[in-house]
Amino acid sequence: MTLRTTATLAAGLVSALLALAALRGLPLGTVAFWFAPFPLFAAGLGFGWATAAQAALVGALVTLVSGGVPGALAWAILFALPSVLMLRLALPAAPGGTLGLALPFALLALWPAALLLGAELAFAARPGGFSGVLRTAVEDALARMGAAPGSDTEEVAALMVRIKPLAFALWFGIVMTMNAAIAQRLVQGRGLAVAAPARWSLALLPGWYWKLALAAGLAALVVPGGAGFAVQSAAMVLAVPLALQGLAVAHVLSRGRPGRPVLLGGLYLALVLFLIPVGLGLAALGLAEHFLNLRGRGPRPGTGLTPPED
Repeated sequence: MTLRTTATLAAGLVSALLALAALRGLPLGTVAFWFAPFPLFAAGLGFGWATAAQAALVGALVTLVSGGVPGALAWAILFALPSVLMLRLALPAAPGGTLGLALPFALLALWPAALLLGAELAFAARPGGFSGVLRTAVEDALARMGAAPGSDTEEVAALMVRIKPLAFALWFGIVMTMNAAIAQRLVQGRGLAVAAPARWSLALLPGWYWKLALAAGLAALVVPGGAGFAVQSAAMVLAVPLALQGLAVAHVLSRGRPGRPVLLGGLYLALVLFLIPVGLGLAALGLAEHFLNLRGRGPRPGTGLTPPED
């Protein structure tokens, strides 16, 4: 058995088992769930995106047998399909090239936005559409926690429904970038990388992305009703990569400055405590990067390329 075949089988099996640990409620299963994409990224970065695709087929079989159709679909939609697609977009056509991060970076929002659109279509016949389904689920959860029915509970439920798409997009973006970065370090350290590593701090969204995000933001201000929920949710989701790009700008600009850990720690704390206003500020910073190239040493904004090492 070749190393590539071993990696394919192991990546699919381990990824599926990590996801099933959470689906079956095993101890530390939630933690394991966060790392389900890692084996797929490691296999793809070490042996090519086709290896990751084959590993995904192995994982699909494992999750189907052990978790049934719902478990297999959840694993495929959340981890397998976006991981393989990100690798397909990131890996260069010729061996030895540099990873391209522009399109995979955009996919961090486009994939959740596509899932949001799919949910809207799937629940279009329900009262209130997808937002109505979410609201019912949140109200039921609050009732099980002992919350008494009333205006306060309704306001909390409405707020939670509004931010759920944003929370999912943030979770998805963090999980995918974290696992891809760890996998890149692993395969690079073992000399298995099929492409030159990318510098994540200099990742740039495609030049067209800010126009899409801005158009969604403007539409969210004027579209009413149930359609307004979908557009507002899409606008928040599309703002996530811009905020991550703004966060990368903050990391680069703070290099070499006194008290850098304190500055970045304060920024992350503010982001946790005041998610929406601080996130919007970071998104604005990420948008400014497209025009001002604030990181300086990067290539022309929107290319997703990385400069040569010093």
